[in-house]
Amino acid sequence: MKNIFCLITSIGLLSSAQFAQAADTGFGVSIFGGHSINHDLTTSKDLTIDLEDNSHFGISVDRLVNRTRYGMYYSFNETEFADNAIAKVDMEYLLFQSAIELPINDSLSSYVGAQIGVNRITPNFAEADEFFASGLFTGIDYHIGAGFHAFTELRWMATIVKNTSQAVCDDDPNTQDNCIWHFDGDVLSQFQFSAGLNYRF
Repeated sequence: MKNIFCLITSIGLLSSAQFAQAADTGFGVSIFGGHSINHDLTTSKDLTIDLEDNSHFGISVDRLVNRTRYGMYYSFNETEFADNAIAKVDMEYLLFQSAIELPINDSLSSYVGAQIGVNRITPNFAEADEFFASGLFTGIDYHIGAGFHAFTELRWMATIVKNTSQAVCDDDPNTQDNCIWHFDGDVLSQFQFSAGLNYRF
């Protein structure tokens, strides 16, 4: 799966280099918000953590070269345990992204891309940590005029959650501690449904 992400990213970078001298170049800045759907996590002691679905917001900055774009993506969302609203978890994604635009007509286009970077996860009951994150995304872009574009998109984010924190864990097999925040390589999948506004210059 990781090889697929690398391949798509490489295609985007290669396309950008190929058209570096083209007239249709510039930059784009996007702001967006939407709804995130979180997948359950399983701790090293087989305790299932159900994270509530929640809202998110963010910003991205891209370099545009013909029908290819590449840049940085940041989003923030706060969630909580479904069975314990006091236990909150913040997530901040910082990802490099690359996408190829596919025109539908003069004002409408679709796009598909890949992303790779880090997800900083900050629980309110343990120390913050950074984890490897990657994913895919696709969307629809509508050219409003005067450099403005409205868009909707879907992103799949996959974070490999692996840590050795003992902040709220007890590895003694003779105890009943459920070790609520100790992971051994589980994957947190999150789907982000977003709507936003993009300005190109």
